[in-house]
Amino acid sequence: MAKRAGIAFTAAALLAIALLAGRVGFLLVSIVVAIATASEVYRLVRARGVFAASWLGQAAIVALLVVAEVRAARAPASFPLVIVSALGLTFAVMLLRRNRMSVARAVAYTLLPVLTVGWVGAYAVVLRSEPGGFTLTWVFVMMALASEAGAGFLTWLARRHALTPRARRTREHVAGACAGALLAAVVAALGASPPFTWGRAIILAFLVAATVASGDLAWGMVEDDLARTAPASARARAVVLPRVSGALLSAPVFFYVFRALAS
Repeated sequence: MAKRAGIAFTAAALLAIALLAGRVGFLLVSIVVAIATASEVYRLVRARGVFAASWLGQAAIVALLVVAEVRAARAPASFPLVIVSALGLTFAVMLLRRNRMSVARAVAYTLLPVLTVGWVGAYAVVLRSEPGGFTLTWVFVMMALASEAGAGFLTWLARRHALTPRARRTREHVAGACAGALLAAVVAALGASPPFTWGRAIILAFLVAATVASGDLAWGMVEDDLARTAPASARARAVVLPRVSGALLSAPVFFYVFRALAS
């Protein structure tokens, strides 16, 4: 419990700094979180015997976040160029290695965090760079956090007397995420209108909740697979990744749906 409280306090402090420190501050905090998250992915992959070019993946993630800040709303058009460049450089690095075993797997696992952490997380930086970006960002962060909190609380409430650790997880997780996001939608409609009307806030809340829950459950399946295939002595544990995977995945959903509703 103390460990979870410490992580929650640290995350809350980082979010407060990110939101209040302006665009550059938000970018720097985003880079720190993205690098920490990607490092956990690479550590998990390395525990399975796949040696990805982690330094190249980290550089590509930073490049995506910087492009998102510099180009703002035009950044999504530049993301494919960064990803393709990272893919080409990864192949070149793999060909320079003496041991070329499992090159395809190493390339795939090098690009995996670039796509699942850097690319989707860059949309949060794009939101902050938009006109009125402070309001957009704090509403997005609030909806993502409320979804995570609601999903975690309702799942814990339903599972605390269960005989099996994951009993009744999916329905309660999704329902809790929706409940938390709807509470955030009420706050957004009352405190951030315009641009958040009741209709926009509720639609965004349901979509963010669904995306956050899907990301969390997908990570749960990955974690189960790693637990089955890796020996207990070599099993790596992720701390940051399970707590930000759903929020990262919901960033592009929030960005594109808000633009569609506001246009």
